Amino acid sequence: MLLVEDHEEMRAALRDWLLTSLPPVKLREARSMDEALACAGQGKLDLVLMNLELPGPNGIEATRALRRQHPGCAVVVMSVNDSEALRSAALDAGALAFVSKRELPHALLPLLDRLPN
Repeated sequence: MLLVEDHEEMRAALRDWLLTSLPPVKLREARSMDEALACAGQGKLDLVLMNLELPGPNGIEATRALRRQHPGCAVVVMSVNDSEALRSAALDAGALAFVSKRELPHALLPLLDRLPN
């Protein structure tokens, strides 16, 4: 799993939550699209949790790039801004789902349970 989040405090909170809420998982982290692509190049990538608001290219552009590089990878885009336009743009870019950060604790785990192993 790759966690792409530019804010250190949010990334740390998400890391802690993911590592305690999921079965043992190898978690890589990135702060930008460039870091995400570099991490993705280090081996098989099944799942990306992508922040929409990133420095430089945003999470939608990063989702497109990751899906080109790893077509079988599931990308879940997350954002504080959960407008319908952003949801549609994320899905059009190849994201499996768009989850509001406010809904992450309730929405992410059921979504991950539905992913193929």
